[in-house]
Amino acid sequence: MRWSRGSWWPASCLVVVAVAAMGRGQEAQVDTPDLRAIVERQQKQLEEQQRQIKALNERLGAAADEPLGPPRPLPAANGQQPKDKAAGAQPNKKDGQKEKPGPPVTDVPQKPGDKKKTTEEKEQKTEAAPASQNIDQYLKDNPGAGMPPGVQTGFEAGRGFYIRSPPNPPYIKWQDDAARIPFELRIRGRVQTDYYFYKVTDNYNHLTGQHYEPAVGDFSQLEVKRLRLFWEGTAFTPDLFYQFQIDGNTRGLAAWQGNRDIQNAGVPPAANFGAPGIGAVDTTIGGNTLDAHGLRLFTAFVGYDIHLGGSSKGCGNDCPEGTHRYNPTLTLIAGKQQPFFGLTEILGSANAQFVDFSMADWFFDADDNNMLMAVAAQLRAFDDRLFASFQVTNGNESQFPNVLMDELPGFIMGFWYDLGGSWNEEAKRWNLWGNSLSDLEYSVKPVVRLGGAANLVPMGRRSIYGDLEQSRAFVVPGGPGGTRLINLLNGDTVAPAGAHAVDKFDSWTFDGFASLHYRGLSVYNESWCRILSGFATTPAGRNAIIYQDGSGANALFPGGVLVDCGTVVQVGYFLIPRKLEIAGRWDMIVGDSGSINGDGRFTTTTIAGASSPVRVIDGAFRRFQSAQEWAAGFNYFFYGQLLKWSTDVNWYRGGNPASGGASPGGFIAGVDGWMVRTQLQMAF
Repeated sequence: MRWSRGSWWPASCLVVVAVAAMGRGQEAQVDTPDLRAIVERQQKQLEEQQRQIKALNERLGAAADEPLGPPRPLPAANGQQPKDKAAGAQPNKKDGQKEKPGPPVTDVPQKPGDKKKTTEEKEQKTEAAPASQNIDQYLKDNPGAGMPPGVQTGFEAGRGFYIRSPPNPPYIKWQDDAARIPFELRIRGRVQTDYYFYKVTDNYNHLTGQHYEPAVGDFSQLEVKRLRLFWEGTAFTPDLFYQFQIDGNTRGLAAWQGNRDIQNAGVPPAANFGAPGIGAVDTTIGGNTLDAHGLRLFTAFVGYDIHLGGSSKGCGNDCPEGTHRYNPTLTLIAGKQQPFFGLTEILGSANAQFVDFSMADWFFDADDNNMLMAVAAQLRAFDDRLFASFQVTNGNESQFPNVLMDELPGFIMGFWYDLGGSWNEEAKRWNLWGNSLSDLEYSVKPVVRLGGAANLVPMGRRSIYGDLEQSRAFVVPGGPGGTRLINLLNGDTVAPAGAHAVDKFDSWTFDGFASLHYRGLSVYNESWCRILSGFATTPAGRNAIIYQDGSGANALFPGGVLVDCGTVVQVGYFLIPRKLEIAGRWDMIVGDSGSINGDGRFTTTTIAGASSPVRVIDGAFRRFQSAQEWAAGFNYFFYGQLLKWSTDVNWYRGGNPASGGASPGGFIAGVDGWMVRTQLQMAF
């Protein structure tokens, strides 16, 4: 076709426009909004990875000089430790789409998406892998490094929920010579819910030798035997510690009316002698009533640890296997606390191998498991094998009001030492006997705990200070409900003068114990001996003490000393290690403190002020009588001592003398029978 001169111009314009349009189309393909978004997103991800790598390098650099950190957090319910995501990670976002997580920085797997991953996302994961792997390796090498460095909160098994903080927290890593964060509050608790059934099998008074009617009734009850709430921790320095504990139950709480434990008009009230704060009205025999369910102060003390031998920590490479750098610790404590007397009570009712303590333990203990006021010094030494304690107390105490007690202090001193055990190379310490009669830790090598204690209690005159401290001395055997010595040596019940009732005596109690742990087997033996001495009347009685024998006649107390002794043997074995344990126990108490009838032969004498001739009985308070307990049971540990089920069956013969207040033992003191107990314990 031949173009005319006038027609080629429009065609040229069309060609130019087409070429231009093609150029603009190619430019549009290169510079679309989607491509710019991808580039920007990749740039942000690169910057984020660089920030993470920089932070990681800083943490790795500081790790070499970092002191021992906080305890490792407990695993989550599924056995995995939760991981924290990196702070400040920026999401990727498109218009009209949900946010997508940035590059992963922990080993927590991401949930698979519903759509197929794009090439860009795969590339992002590949590029992020080195940073994620580095962080994973760091957390693996430094457990707990993700915890907040200045203020912490969490839960530790057996120690409860905790809050830790430095003073005026700056929320940065805590660093000082002690390494541990100084302010700590732990909150924990424990509850024991029980069913008790006690079947009475006799109607015989083992103290008097007389039968009685009607028989004592059986006992069958559901109970909250113990509820304990704890607030404990440290303040100002990790070495200054404290504990406050509240106790409650449905058994009822002892309520003291005045200070008279015997109903005897002949004994003048202590208030007549000018003693401050002492009640002026006699109470019924037994000396206490029971309040309804309630809470009471159980422990409240403050202590301070003094580390002997320097402040060095850890162990260098030159320490041979089986050794480490160790500093003994001297601890000073003041307040209401656990007395160091009786191994099972020192370890606590939460760690008992049976539903409750043995009959012998209840009879000889220092405080009826009610704690007592004391100032104490304790020493831990020789890789914690040795523990020694010395306490100055208010005397014979069992949740008594201070204004109703005498002015004389008591003294408790004792120790234990662990032999054997196995070396824990990872923890750099010895695995020793532990904190329970049960070998719950399944000791791989034999370990034996040996120890003993003494409880020395001089006591003031009842006529001045009242009955409370002397009321804790029971006799062997006991009448129904148990028999207090001051109720037995109560003078002439006919004459009103009351000069011949016991007014003063002292109590000295000693014990020794030994226990073995080996591969789930536990063997335990403890023996006690109590000596009562220094018997006296008021001056008018000239130390001639009168009591009533089994027939009700007046008899003369021979004086001198009264001796009561007891022993317990207890064996346990785990059929399933750390889970199912069976146990057996036998204990016995023998003594002359309740031998009121002697050998039955007597003469008579005249005592000034007595209403009638007084018998002098041959062998009275010199013939030993005994009471025994047998028990068998099992424990199932769901989560160690924190959640366990205990059940046992018990038999009592001979007039069990262990009594006092609302006894949690479940038995009826002084009454023979058999008992079934079952208990569920939950603690946190």
